[in-house]
Amino acid sequence: MSQLLPGSIIGIIGGDSQISSVILMAKRLGYRIYHFREKDEPSVLLAEKEEIGRYSDRRALFNFAMQVDTIYILTNEIEIDTIVALSGKSRYYQSFELAEISQNRMVEKLFLEEHAINVAPYGMITSIGELPSLLSSIGFPAVLETNRFRKNNTSMMLYDHDMDDQVFQLVEGQSCMVTAFVPAQRQFSLTILRDYEDHITILPITEDVYVDGTLKYSIASKRMNPEWVGELRTIASKLMRSISGSTLVSIQVVMAKNGIFYVKKVDQLPFLQHQFSAKQIPQSFSEIILRLATGLGVLESGLIEEGLIVPIYREMLEKAHVLTILKPHWEFEYFQVEGGNPGEAVGVIRLTGASSVDLVNELELSGLHD
Repeated sequence: MSQLLPGSIIGIIGGDSQISSVILMAKRLGYRIYHFREKDEPSVLLAEKEEIGRYSDRRALFNFAMQVDTIYILTNEIEIDTIVALSGKSRYYQSFELAEISQNRMVEKLFLEEHAINVAPYGMITSIGELPSLLSSIGFPAVLETNRFRKNNTSMMLYDHDMDDQVFQLVEGQSCMVTAFVPAQRQFSLTILRDYEDHITILPITEDVYVDGTLKYSIASKRMNPEWVGELRTIASKLMRSISGSTLVSIQVVMAKNGIFYVKKVDQLPFLQHQFSAKQIPQSFSEIILRLATGLGVLESGLIEEGLIVPIYREMLEKAHVLTILKPHWEFEYFQVEGGNPGEAVGVIRLTGASSVDLVNELELSGLHD
């Protein structure tokens, strides 16, 4: 398949609030964007055409695919056999293997184990009666979640054998994954890219800081411990050797208190914590996604300067608006969408400088998170 030239129509299916950045970049580079989404998902104000339907409606998806020059899927809710069928209706550069790994936790964990990548102890149940014995084997605390990806996926921590109504409701009628909770010393995110020319690029690795399970900020530093970087890049290389297609692979990794690295998640969807701008890497994250969608090449993406990526949540908007005046050297981006989930970021702040330590101090003193 050849690369798509400006003027072509890119059909994006799904996508969270970050999608507006990709569409804005597409318009700058001369592409047209059609968007297919479900009713309760964010509406992108910049798309030339928007269709609302169901991901389970093959006919609607096929009709959409035949209107565009290529499709780029930004949801994990379309069954893999439907994706394969869609690839016969329009160009599809992404990876079938990665789509299945992203949708199914058991497939994901078996794939990681097959390639000698550490995962926390786990097991799958198909009924509530199987849960007590599995928990006795795995130990506490443990994470219970649906095996198949579902919109607004619910996961819950289990600290003992007491089971409330929420546990019964989650397990009822579906397979669930139970995974041992690994206390994290540090958490990292990686994005690996393979473009149309089979060139592999690893974006700058970020260390992610969470408060009560919510991402507070991500640090991209040139001075990250080289042993950690080596371990993380080895994980990335193992994965990419077995995943085909012009694709983006997002990986979340936990470094346990004993120093062992465990992969927490593998996904085909882009992570918010890698919303780099062109001031931080040679091509912005949005341009990279667009290039993958059109079969264009991706440049090497070394870190230009150290930086922070800070999500803006709805409850932070007022303070963020004030800081746009007080911090003119910070880069603010507000996603141009309507709707979305309550806990979803509505924008990002990018801080760039010589020292990520100094940037963290500046952020903490700003009062954004007070």
